[in-house]
Amino acid sequence: MKNVIRIVAVTALASLVAGAGCSRGGGAASFDGVFEKLREAKTFDEARLHYTAGTVDAIDRAVSEGAVTKEGRLRILPVFSAKTEWEEVSRKVEGDRGTIRIRYTDHPVENMIGMEAEYNMARENGSWKINLEDGIRAALGNRRGGAEEYIQRIKKGY
Repeated sequence: MKNVIRIVAVTALASLVAGAGCSRGGGAASFDGVFEKLREAKTFDEARLHYTAGTVDAIDRAVSEGAVTKEGRLRILPVFSAKTEWEEVSRKVEGDRGTIRIRYTDHPVENMIGMEAEYNMARENGSWKINLEDGIRAALGNRRGGAEEYIQRIKKGY
């Protein structure tokens, strides 16, 4: 009987530790660690690896049409830095598509703390990536008011 209690206690403790890791944005909670990888990205070329090909194509189109500068590409993407922390609110996966809703618990932009954001995800070449293509293309198609307004419309989409 003592062994059964010990096994149950160890299993419960392991579940709590695994759950605590997910609440900070770790592992499966963030679709194979894509958000953690973005925390390490310092340039657009590093960040682009974690976005779908369609998202990168839409950003390239925005640059070619003059809506955003080549140097400003990183500014239209969500901010994930060493200071960004989050917890998963919900997640839904259907095959190679999914969505995740996170709540920022720490963020370099102070008014983002406590805010929730939902991200569309897609699996490409075996890796989960963030899909912002539709929002970027919609903002690009409705471009009035200059680049700053364009960037704000994109950011409202996530």
